[in-house]
Amino acid sequence: MGVGWGFVPQLDLLLPLGCDLADAGDGTTAAAVDTGQRTTVPGLYAAGETCGVGGAALALSEGRVAAVSVLTDLSAPGRPGVRPLAAERRSVARHRAFARAMAQAHPVPRDWPAWLTDDTTVCRCEEVTAGAVRAARDDGPATDHRQVKQLTRAGMGWCQGRMCGPAVHCLVAARTEPYTPAERLIATPVTLGALADSARPSTGATPSEPT
Repeated sequence: MGVGWGFVPQLDLLLPLGCDLADAGDGTTAAAVDTGQRTTVPGLYAAGETCGVGGAALALSEGRVAAVSVLTDLSAPGRPGVRPLAAERRSVARHRAFARAMAQAHPVPRDWPAWLTDDTTVCRCEEVTAGAVRAARDDGPATDHRQVKQLTRAGMGWCQGRMCGPAVHCLVAARTEPYTPAERLIATPVTLGALADSARPSTGATPSEPT
């Protein structure tokens, strides 16, 4: 039983900041970055799935390139033992090429919307079915996921369309029209201390408030 096709980059933090987007090469939209992982917003760098889903190894290499770019832009010396930037860029290119090959070998079927029966749940948060989305398209008429949201509540739940947005878009919009996520998604700030603590084994104790 197939329960999902492909992965979609999460752009929750980048969109409100005004980053330009680009085609990730697999039918999804990702942050537009240069060879140093710089976004179109000065001083903002991106790495990992926000630049296009390609696996953990690619994300690590992109993160190292971004770190070197930050140091370079700040005119700060790098740490001894850090691999040369050229080597990291080759690693990024190699892993990105593999990701593109995987996307070409296992693409999301173009006719997948036709597989959905009217009682198939598209928005799990609000329990909106494919039939309700199609009705909004045919009788509404809705032409994109934002209008469907107004008519059916699809995308108004806890995930705010993170999960169902691309699927709703594919059901109502023209094939050539790219999906653009909402620009005001809900996000939770995470401190560097909390990220550092996540690498340590859990003791079973109640976590303390981040400082």
